[in-house]
Amino acid sequence: MEQELKELLVERLFLDVEADDIEPDTPLSEYGVDSFLLQELIVALEEVFDVRFGMGDLNAETFGTLNTLMTAIKAKQAEAE
Repeated sequence: MEQELKELLVERLFLDVEADDIEPDTPLSEYGVDSFLLQELIVALEEVFDVRFGMGDLNAETFGTLNTLMTAIKAKQAEAE
């Protein structure tokens, strides 16, 4: 999932960084992810991982780093099972 997320971030958000250069614990904001790109990211995540994010999920704890994002996606997938 980590590599898939890295590639999604770069491809869907047109980030000026290589997917392999994204560190799991580095804040996504350091790669240029702002509130506008966050909206695009949510759409992509919901589409690719078949999850849904509610208003309560839109916070730095969920979208802070690649690791927090993976944790949130896994939790959403577990809820759906």
